[in-house]
Amino acid sequence: MPFKTVYSSDFYKIEVDLEGNLLLSEWLRHVTEDELITGGTKLYETLRDTQVERAIANGQILETLTQKAKDWMSYEFYELLSQTNLKKLARVLPKSVFHQLALESVITRAEALGKTRFEVKSFSDPDQALAWIIE
Repeated sequence: MPFKTVYSSDFYKIEVDLEGNLLLSEWLRHVTEDELITGGTKLYETLRDTQVERAIANGQILETLTQKAKDWMSYEFYELLSQTNLKKLARVLPKSVFHQLALESVITRAEALGKTRFEVKSFSDPDQALAWIIE
């Protein structure tokens, strides 16, 4: 797959394969609240601009998020993603069960609020996420 890097910083990277209709995003280190919002907004903008329908969000490196960051994700981030052509989102979660649960609670709340208009599935392994996203 010919991936092209469309956004890169010291904390986040987004690559897109337009032919394969696939986006890969990866957090490169633990992030601050502002960095999380910046990265999430860049993800939204990239999905909006490319019209890609499938994405893998690799957050294995993420640690504890602030309540404000979790609220932003639940109430705003998933709403933004729902305004794009996104059909499937595979999330690769951190190894820590505590951090997994925190991220799962965010998506559960977003789904309960009707903020997700796409399929979301969480994984612990990037290869499993890729296998699901391309099926």
